[in-house]
This record gives sequence, C-alpha cells and structure tokens, in this order.
Amino acid sequence: MGLVLRELRILLRSPAETVQSLMFGVLVVALFPLAITPDPEILRQLAVGLIWVVTLLTSLLAAERSLVGDFEDGTLEQMVLGIQPLWLICLIKSAGHWLSALLPLLLITPLLGLMLAMTPSAILWLLASLLLGTPILSLFCILGGMMTLGLNRGGALMLVILMPFLVPPLILGTQWAMTEGQAFYGYLLAGLLSLSLMTLPIATATVARIVVSR
Repeated sequence: MGLVLRELRILLRSPAETVQSLMFGVLVVALFPLAITPDPEILRQLAVGLIWVVTLLTSLLAAERSLVGDFEDGTLEQMVLGIQPLWLICLIKSAGHWLSALLPLLLITPLLGLMLAMTPSAILWLLASLLLGTPILSLFCILGGMMTLGLNRGGALMLVILMPFLVPPLILGTQWAMTEGQAFYGYLLAGLLSLSLMTLPIATATVARIVVSR
C-alpha cells in the first residue's frame, strides 16, 4: 500500500505531465482535419486508427520520465535492494504510468471522437478497446524505459526496441473497435493483456536489477 500511495503522491505533485499528455492528444486530433480533409465521412473512417496511434505515442513519450527520477536519486536502487517484491513495484510503476499518461487521454476520448465525426456507438467501442489495450502499452513502456535508463538518446532506442511489441495491441485494438466488438479481436486483446500482466512485470524487475548493477 505504501508503494501505491507514493506513486499517487508523485502524480499529484506533477500535474504538468498529465496536461502535456492531454494537450498532445487534442492538438494532433485538432490539426489532423486541417492537414488531410474536413470531410466527416473520411474522418470517421480514420478516427479509430488516429486516436489509437496518438495514445501509443503518448505512452511512449511518458515512459522515460516515469522512471528517470527514481534512477537519478537512487530510489530505484533502494527498490531493488528492498524487501518488497520487485515485480510488484514494477507493476505499480506501470499503473502509475497508465494513470498519469493514458487515463486522462481516455477521459477526453469522447470529445476527440466527436471532433472526428464518430458516432456514439463507435466512440463506446473505441473506449472499450482503449480500456483493454492501454494497460498493455503501459507495461511495455515501463519495460522499455527501464532498458534505456541512463543511456544517451534512450528515447529513440526505446522506440526501436518497443515498436515491434506495440504493433499487435495497436492492430487488435483498432480492429476490435472498428468491427464494433467482433469477439475474435476482443478475445485476442484480452489474452494479450493477461499474458502481459503475468510476464512483463517480472521481465522489468530483471532488467531493473541489471540496470542497478552495471
């Protein structure tokens, strides 16, 4: 519980990061019709993919800043050497990343959908796909952020490392939303989330031990 409260205090002390995530999503969606076309039919066809890509990029932008403070002040080393299970700490860090970077974006998704001429039904299915898929993005992003801690141009390296792993949830999430709940894509996305929850915190904990020892 102490770890959870600590992450919540960090979130409350840095509202600028949340605002940054929101502004990024709103600006991209607002500028997209100006750059492509204001035709509602075309926007409606591209809306799901656009919002999912914006969400993915937002998660990547927030990944490194979720860990760099703990790395620089020695907190990460104390976590590795402490008595708390390190995989649980990594899971809580992933939850903190989701709360600070992705949850605010999910809350304004209906507004983004209306800006892109989406129907209410399509917005609901988009929200469902994001609720199921964005935790996967957070788990992978914390793993990638841990792998690139302390490296020069770590953000670019993290993008190269993570992109092959982020494509499957992107594809499954967009297809589930665009087909408005076809069970095949929903089951695959749920299965990917379950697999990620079981394996990625353990993998992140292993990487954290390597980062601290090098």
